[in-house]
Amino acid sequence: MPLASQNERTQDQRTIFQYVQFANGKEVLKLAAPLVVIALAFIQDAAMPAVYPEGYVEARYPAFLMISLVVYLLFAALSVWFKPVRAKVIHFWGLLIVAYGLLMAYNYNTVKTGNLLLPVMPSPDAILNGFFEDVGGAASGATGGLFFHFMGSFSLLLQGVALGFVAGMIYGTLMGYSRFWNYWLQPIIKIIGPVPSTAWMAIAMVLAPSSHTASVFLVSLTTWFPLSVNLSGGIRGVPKAFIERAETMGASPFYIIRHVIYPAVLPNIFTGLFMGLCFSLTALVTAEALGVEAGLGWVINHAQGWNEFDLIFSSVIVFILMAFVLLTILFKVQKHCMKWSKGAIQW
Repeated sequence: MPLASQNERTQDQRTIFQYVQFANGKEVLKLAAPLVVIALAFIQDAAMPAVYPEGYVEARYPAFLMISLVVYLLFAALSVWFKPVRAKVIHFWGLLIVAYGLLMAYNYNTVKTGNLLLPVMPSPDAILNGFFEDVGGAASGATGGLFFHFMGSFSLLLQGVALGFVAGMIYGTLMGYSRFWNYWLQPIIKIIGPVPSTAWMAIAMVLAPSSHTASVFLVSLTTWFPLSVNLSGGIRGVPKAFIERAETMGASPFYIIRHVIYPAVLPNIFTGLFMGLCFSLTALVTAEALGVEAGLGWVINHAQGWNEFDLIFSSVIVFILMAFVLLTILFKVQKHCMKWSKGAIQW
């Protein structure tokens, strides 16, 4: 065998062994602990009958525990052999133990014993049923399960954030780069920006041509303000020498903004986006009270009026998952665009 081919084969084997490595005893115990807790939760649910409310039959919670058990068993089996998978699973082992332990205790105190009474504290099975419940009805014009309403909220949020992002980038750039525009625009943002979106509800309903437009405006307002403030402040902090050198070389203002200023203020842009997205998620529930007939905020308001707390819990969980995924994507983009920065906000 040629020496080069033998070296390549040896290098490939070393690369494989970097990922294939059997777990030690301590790691095996950490991998097994969550599996035991999930199995105990499944055994508890199967062994204890549902007594509250009387005659209640669980439909989805046992299946949820079975799926959790199978999925974790699969990852645990892969973790025994593959080091990268094991590192990820072991990172969450404590959180999984606490999460399924609390879930087991909550299930015991609701449907199994009735210590926590309905309707305020629905059982895990009732909460899971809420994900598939047909919310509203023909009279309200808002039929569909939580996925339908999630898509309504997601669409509204993306429209509002996109509009607020564009407005914030233009507004913040003008304020930070031009003294003339800063003189005229700064008073406006000082007056309008700090006012909470709920205070603009009545005005938005009167001035906007539709409830959807009013809702998009309220969401965009909460993105526009923090992005504008952070961006304008970051632009003012860019060293003048950078701009002067670009001007000396004949760069136009648009070239300077795009290739000199924006790369320098990326931390400010992502900080403003982070704050704006968090505020927008808060404003989303308020915005969906403006006559919008679909969305998680609408579901929460509807369920609150009918004391359907299982539906409220389900909607809040979907809302949390949506927020978590969006913020995770934002910080993945930040990490990709700011590989040089180690002091940025972490998620």
